[in-house]
Amino acid sequence: MTFTWSWERTNGAASLWCVAVGVVMMTLWLAEPAGLAAAHPGLFGMKFNAALTFVVLGMALWLAARGWKQLPALMMVPVFLYGAIALSQHIFGIDTGIDTLLNTPFVDIGTSLPGRIAPNTAFCFMLMSVAIARRALCGKNDVVQVALGFATFIIAAAALVGYAISLDFAHDWIRFTRMSFQSASCFVALGIAIIFVGTEKTGYNRLTIAAILGLLTYLILLAMAYYELARYENTFGITFTINGINARSTLSSLVLISGALYGALVVHLYFSSRRASAMAADLAESRGRLAAIIDNAVDGIITIDQRGLIQSVNDACTRIFGYAPEEMIGRNVKMLMPEPYHSAHDSYLGNYQRTGEAKIIGSGREVEGRRKDGFIFPLDLAVAKVELNGAIIYSGIVRDITERKVNEQALIEANAELEEFAYRTSHDLRSPIASSLGLLGISRDMLAEGDMPALGQMLQRMEGNFRRLDHLIQNIITVTRNRLMEEEEKPIALRPFVAEAIDALSHLDDFKRIRIENHVPAELTIVSKPSKFQVIVGNMLSNAVKYHDPKEAEPAIDVRAFRYGGRLRLSVEDNGLGVPPASRHLLFKMFKRLHPNRSFGSGLGLYILRKSAEALGGTALYEARDKGSRFMIELPDGD
Repeated sequence: MTFTWSWERTNGAASLWCVAVGVVMMTLWLAEPAGLAAAHPGLFGMKFNAALTFVVLGMALWLAARGWKQLPALMMVPVFLYGAIALSQHIFGIDTGIDTLLNTPFVDIGTSLPGRIAPNTAFCFMLMSVAIARRALCGKNDVVQVALGFATFIIAAAALVGYAISLDFAHDWIRFTRMSFQSASCFVALGIAIIFVGTEKTGYNRLTIAAILGLLTYLILLAMAYYELARYENTFGITFTINGINARSTLSSLVLISGALYGALVVHLYFSSRRASAMAADLAESRGRLAAIIDNAVDGIITIDQRGLIQSVNDACTRIFGYAPEEMIGRNVKMLMPEPYHSAHDSYLGNYQRTGEAKIIGSGREVEGRRKDGFIFPLDLAVAKVELNGAIIYSGIVRDITERKVNEQALIEANAELEEFAYRTSHDLRSPIASSLGLLGISRDMLAEGDMPALGQMLQRMEGNFRRLDHLIQNIITVTRNRLMEEEEKPIALRPFVAEAIDALSHLDDFKRIRIENHVPAELTIVSKPSKFQVIVGNMLSNAVKYHDPKEAEPAIDVRAFRYGGRLRLSVEDNGLGVPPASRHLLFKMFKRLHPNRSFGSGLGLYILRKSAEALGGTALYEARDKGSRFMIELPDGD
């Protein structure tokens, strides 16, 4: 398992260090180990009050990093007051009693007064309390916090370096009152956390800030060394020279030259970082645009490596295959393929890498995909080979063509249906016309011979032919109108609608001897297209009337309607001739007359019924009864 450091973790590290150091030092002061203090007095450089203050600072920074606002800010009030009071004691030469308020030191380690903290320590407490309070209340970094962190870091870092090079003035602003090594380390940790965490969001480059911190610390140390040297010369009345060259003059030159060089380096680093930031921003914007384009693409985009493992997917892949991105990335792409593609994929990829012979790469083809639920569906797939930084990846673009395939199949079926319709229509149109032409020639002869009774029969047969022709034409018009007519949906009261359709059939043969019952509830309505719905109801009823059983003593037709499961079902049930089992597969097809000796219709009635129901988003159904039939339509309930 790898561990990656982030700047945000600096908050936690700094908080933990301050709390740990503070708790250890408080424990030592309370335990009062006199022998340890005598042997190592430097361990007790951090006073009890300072240790407690660092514990408070560490806890407040930890809370602020986790989104707390009021509590960390309130915790910083006593810290600021303690730092201000401690600093005022040095400035005004007073003793407020705060040094021994919580703990009376058991040992004197050579400081100015027991328990008193150094002025630079007090000043840094004030700076840090303001910075952490502002971090908590703002919830982010800003230029004020960076400036406060700068000052704290430079003071503390100078003290640490002073300990390393024995430069007393770096930590002793006032003689015998020094910032302890422990305090300096805690302030450095806090300063780094305040300066660098969230800095990029303020527009400042971390590398530039680090360089400026180093430069300022270096220059301050040189200045302190110059001051310390001058103080020694004045105190002891001597002048430090090497080969006749004054040391202070050399140190001054070193300060100026190194400061100029370091300053020029920082300026160069600043402008370089600005250019790098601008380039990074442009690159991030380009990547963002590209990612937005890819993620919002309609087609799925997948990249795999040479082993077939998925490296990236876009949002469309989730929509197409049903897997979340984390379920696909890192797994073999064959998880998205059914057989035989699933088993053959790895061997195909290996064969391509060995021989360079491509079957899909560089071209597109139709394949099949497998969704998470196991459903197999058609896909358009295009694969490209990409060489990137010496590595080879394959990018695939996939498109779900299920809807297109459904439309293609529907178009094939519609074309086949149209061809059959054209053939049968032309045949059925020509048949009565040809028959009537023959009868017309015979009638002319009968008229010349004066055979009026026979002529009347011929004319009656011709009238029947033309009625059949008219009925066929009417059905053709109905089919065409159902396909082409646009109509708005309207509320339809079903019971009166069915009643009107029943009355419209009163001219049919044997209508009066058939009992027709309208069982549709009076309150039942549906929102639909009236003309298409009228065609449906009219065909269902006329079919039941035409194919009643003439031998049935009490022929009956029952009309019912009810709602269920968000749909409406309308049924017409009769005790008529029914549909022979051998002919039931022909139901709802064009030009299929199931009782040709009973009715001389066009064979389009049930076909028109089915197409009209489908045009309204529903379906037509049939159920055989012991005697008769039950025809039904189910429509979306748009009430």
